Amino acid sequence: MPYTQMQGAATPVPVVGTEGVRLKLADGREIIDGLASWWSVCHGYNHPHILAEIEKQLRVMPHVMFGGINHEPALKLARRLANLLPEDLNHVFFADSGSVSVEVALKMAVQFWLNRGVQGKNRFVSFKYGYHGDTIGAMSVCDPLNSMHAHFKGFLHEQFVVDLPRDNATVAALDDLLSTQRDRIAAIIVEPLVQGAGGMRFHEPEVLEALRSL
Repeated sequence: MPYTQMQGAATPVPVVGTEGVRLKLADGREIIDGLASWWSVCHGYNHPHILAEIEKQLRVMPHVMFGGINHEPALKLARRLANLLPEDLNHVFFADSGSVSVEVALKMAVQFWLNRGVQGKNRFVSFKYGYHGDTIGAMSVCDPLNSMHAHFKGFLHEQFVVDLPRDNATVAALDDLLSTQRDRIAAIIVEPLVQGAGGMRFHEPEVLEALRSL
């Protein structure tokens, strides 16, 4: 388990099969997987439609890298994702995990300014109780105090971690930070809709509107 001390950790429970929302254990018991394998099987295990589509795709082409080549299933998914976003967000970068997607986004934000000839904009604004992943860059934009990453203080790049703009005072504080540190800030990063690991703290629409306006 991540962040588990191995000396005191319990022995992992062996799983021999899955079906729907259930895990079949080696000792014959079945348990409900309430975490959906860390949210990756939200439609349940062994879903017949998903199994059929995976098998069909495997017989045609299991995988190719996106190094100067692509394929229609990826383009189809990219178009569907782009159609959900504002018109100026029309490019998709596929990553293999949430942490990697955050790493890529951070680098894109820094490189945006470098490509414009602007130096020094390499810090980020993130929010208390936020969680963005377990790789080095992603850890740096998590809440350093109210998260599992507190032990790594001094190792991670320090960012600006502030309160979400939920009222006039916090909106004014964020506005002041963006003004006084504008030469250092590359971007703002926020979890859309809900801070999951931070306690299922849902954002009011006004919070996201305030962020966009700033």
